[in-house]
Amino acid sequence: MESVQYTEALGGKIEDGPYDTEALGGKIVDGPYDGYHLLQVAVSGTLKHRFVWALMLWAVTENKINAKSTLYDSTSGNTGSAEAYMARLIGVPFVAVVSKDIEEEKIQQIKQFDGQIYKVESSERNAWAAKLARNNNGFFINQFGNADKAEEYHESGGYSEESSNVFHEIVEYMKFHDKHQHNYFIHSAGTGGTISSVGKYITRYLLPTMVVLADSEHSLFADYTSSSTCGYTNHSSIDPGRPVWVKPGIPGIGYGGYNSAPVIFGQTTSLDRSVIDEVARMPDIATVAALRSLRDHGIDAGASTAVNFLVSLSKALAHKEGTLSIPSTERISIVTIMGDPGSFYTSYLNDTWVDEKMGHAGGLDSLNCWKRKIDESIKHGSGFMDGTIYCTKGCEN
Repeated sequence: MESVQYTEALGGKIEDGPYDTEALGGKIVDGPYDGYHLLQVAVSGTLKHRFVWALMLWAVTENKINAKSTLYDSTSGNTGSAEAYMARLIGVPFVAVVSKDIEEEKIQQIKQFDGQIYKVESSERNAWAAKLARNNNGFFINQFGNADKAEEYHESGGYSEESSNVFHEIVEYMKFHDKHQHNYFIHSAGTGGTISSVGKYITRYLLPTMVVLADSEHSLFADYTSSSTCGYTNHSSIDPGRPVWVKPGIPGIGYGGYNSAPVIFGQTTSLDRSVIDEVARMPDIATVAALRSLRDHGIDAGASTAVNFLVSLSKALAHKEGTLSIPSTERISIVTIMGDPGSFYTSYLNDTWVDEKMGHAGGLDSLNCWKRKIDESIKHGSGFMDGTIYCTKGCEN
């Protein structure tokens, strides 16, 4: 009976449609770049609102949660905000296990929905969330290991607004506006649930869309996705020869910042590499520069959106240069996601903080160099990845 009541409480939170679509068209790149799907207008202000709705519904229907449950999860802020909202909706406490270095804006995100905060070392968040749940007879909802169980990858009965899969919504939007299907879907991965569900949807319905994983600089996901079946699942960021996570990283995405445990599907990640067609890493300092560049263009987007944008921009430029299979004389369509607002990342907009925390990457000089490269690319359609040469220690050329 409790599960039925909880399920009814959660019902309708997706199909009420607190989402919008904003096609940027020539606002960023005049020509082959098509648009963003805007998902920061949900109640919790984040892309994760949709995902957590599905995750919580899975936990309720599988009897993981009852009236006496306390939920625990590790988070960089966005998922925690949505989890706090959904937990309050069904009347159970939620404890967010966060990094000691988390931004105050993210803490307030969670607290506004009555979520509790437990701070630990960044790399120990997952372990502590599991431990706290175990010691207090709670439930570790584990967004990383359980995302694949929650995300639908099919339409629900053919109705246009009743799916937790974001790509179904995008397809319906394109049909409504009589636009052709997308050539590329580009997105970063935190849990891996969203991009994997999109990939499964595309595979199931044989859509002509390539799925591209946009990864942060020191993440293991790029290596995990590119390796064979037996490859990266057995390794972690502390193994010799493997990428080591370098703080501060890009919040909420990549693998290595939450723990140094091996990347194992269904335990530490829900990223299904079998549905990923390509992967591209972007330097963290370039991502922060892109975040600032987007703001200058009137787009209040967060850090993961900046990674998505850089990979999308590089794909559009490759098309212009004729290096893709699609002829440069044909228009290509690229879709990516704007997951949360830049106002959640004030530290990355603080020059002093960047100089201190990202000094290993050249600090503010390097960031400004990258920003000039990106701004020039947006304005003139020129390449920007030579910043890996010229912007290492500031823009000297």
